[in-house]
Amino acid sequence: MAYHRLALSALLVASASISNTQAFSPAGLPATRAVNANSLRMVATTPADLGININVNEEKSGEERGAMMDLTGIVFSGLKGKALSLEADDFPKAREIKAVIPVDCFEPETAKSLGYLAVSASATALCTAVGVAMLGAIGTSIFTLPIWAAYSAVTGTVAMGLWVLAHECGHGAFSKDKDLQDRVGFIIHSFLLVPYYSWQRSHAVHHLYTNHMELGETHVPETYEDDDSTFNKRASLMEQFGDEKGMQIFAGIQAFLHLVIGWPGYLLIGATGGPDRGMTNHFMPDPLSEPKQPKKRTFPWKLEEKGIPV
Repeated sequence: MAYHRLALSALLVASASISNTQAFSPAGLPATRAVNANSLRMVATTPADLGININVNEEKSGEERGAMMDLTGIVFSGLKGKALSLEADDFPKAREIKAVIPVDCFEPETAKSLGYLAVSASATALCTAVGVAMLGAIGTSIFTLPIWAAYSAVTGTVAMGLWVLAHECGHGAFSKDKDLQDRVGFIIHSFLLVPYYSWQRSHAVHHLYTNHMELGETHVPETYEDDDSTFNKRASLMEQFGDEKGMQIFAGIQAFLHLVIGWPGYLLIGATGGPDRGMTNHFMPDPLSEPKQPKKRTFPWKLEEKGIPV
């Protein structure tokens, strides 16, 4: 994993390159046009309609920008919805960003990666030892629940370092020595109960088809026309319990689904994946349902060579 002293300066340069395209700071947000994109419900709107107070550049006041989707129940971040009014040419090309980053930032450094591995493994082991000692000293009860909650937050944060390293192994950024890289990735993934080789493949597909409505590997939104879509479920709750209470109930359900059910659901059935891939399981090479595009199935090859039975 190549962390380089020039990486920060490269990031700043890349950010400046993005800013120059007005991708994140357009001069103004004039009225947008109604569009039907990928079956999402779009509505014509203006910044004033959304309660956004923006100084509009006179030169841009008549220019149409990208479409805005229905924002019912959406709370804006600091950008005040600007990012929802962008077109493809507002963004720099990947090659343009890559061109301003020093070449050596793309070179894996095995010694440095192993150093990070030693730090993360030692810190996680120390947290585990502290937990074992605490278990003997204070036990578990309703009264010690806050202590264990704090312990879990700290230990989980520390152990996240191992997941980051495992993730970089999957991306091929840990080392030029592919055998070493796969061994480290396999061990850490197994420790975290995640199948390494199938995840390595599916995660590459995820990056290749990010934001694709049919072939995205994960986090693909439902279409508005779907009667069982998240949008319609949210609207139904708001209708039954009122806007504020309905949104609170909806947020609670979504938090539970994403934080508790989401990860095992993704590994076991490919939850939130695009409809054209069918249901997939990271422990079995064959899809659980017939893909709409068989040639685009997530796991298209046999895995015996990786030591995985099929």
